[in-house]
Amino acid sequence: MHRAGIVSVFFFITPLLGEEPWGVDACLFSQQEVSAPLSRSWLVRMGEGAISFHQTVISPADGPRSHFIPSSSEYTKQAMLWHGFFGGYLLGCDRLMRENDADWFYLKIQDPGGYLLKWDPVPK
Repeated sequence: MHRAGIVSVFFFITPLLGEEPWGVDACLFSQQEVSAPLSRSWLVRMGEGAISFHQTVISPADGPRSHFIPSSSEYTKQAMLWHGFFGGYLLGCDRLMRENDADWFYLKIQDPGGYLLKWDPVPK
């Protein structure tokens, strides 16, 4: 409990000190339009809410760590839209297990910051 209090204080004091967040990993090409099915279950909406919380609160303080475009959180969100909650959750877990800097056979794309990232879109 003590550790959680320190972390939450850090989240709220850092912007007041004028420190810039290290970046949101979800901002890397996350503005792509996803034309997904219009009907979303309540599980998908809850999953989207949890991922959005991660993208807006946790990721700016933790910094970008994804080696992929789209980032793993955005990938999971898009996968949930396309394949439902459980299918998207499984695809997101698979993606997180591959999240490392090892040289895989992916198309490499240079992001606006000049880093080479692996291109791995959601299978539709």
